[in-house]
Amino acid sequence: MRANTAKEAWDILQGEYLGDAKVRTIKLQTLRRELENIKMKENETLNDFSTRFFELINQMKSFGEDITDKRQVEKILVCLPEKFNNIVSVIEEKKDLATLTIQELMGSLKSFEQTTSRESEKIVEAAF
Repeated sequence: MRANTAKEAWDILQGEYLGDAKVRTIKLQTLRRELENIKMKENETLNDFSTRFFELINQMKSFGEDITDKRQVEKILVCLPEKFNNIVSVIEEKKDLATLTIQELMGSLKSFEQTTSRESEKIVEAAF
């Protein structure tokens, strides 16, 4: 209401919601730390983890961080739990990580998760 031009209104809104440069820098540092420490939990599904991961990536991008697909692929591969070791080895061996897209990676991981989930269900059924 206190702005006389669209530019003034935009600057006020930008300052209000994004903060000044120092605040943005601090928020971005916090998000970088979160990205560095993110790990998929042992009992977490890939969908839950990917939601958490991409929310963090999107927040970082909204503060001006440029995160390449290559960096995202590498980060996902190193933060998966042991149950994904087999598929991670195959992906690292057979695919070019420099050109592997996030969609291709997530497709491979979800396929692996579904396969191992079905196998564990069969084992549980056989036990009963």
